[in-house]
Amino acid sequence: MSRQAMARLMRDAGADVVTARDGEEGLGYLLTQRFDVLVTDLRMPVMDGIELVNQCMRLPDTHRPSRVIAISGEYDAGALQGQPVQFLAKPLNVDSLLSMIGGRPN
Repeated sequence: MSRQAMARLMRDAGADVVTARDGEEGLGYLLTQRFDVLVTDLRMPVMDGIELVNQCMRLPDTHRPSRVIAISGEYDAGALQGQPVQFLAKPLNVDSLLSMIGGRPN
């Protein structure tokens, strides 16, 4: 599922969504805005999702999302050992994702 399709599903469920092309761009958003939930793929160009999660956990509370959801088709949850992260394996179950972020399709 593409980033744009996932964003559309989350918007349809009532979420305000900001998308990033890669982890570096995502970290930039985290530094300048406040988010309740970070949803990240673990495989991305420039900065992968594992590094993004590591950087995110180092942010001050004012910039750290209260929940992080990691998605991957190549890694398993063990790649994030020790991190307070929810994990979804690909192929992505949309209902599980929406349940994790607290929304349901309209």
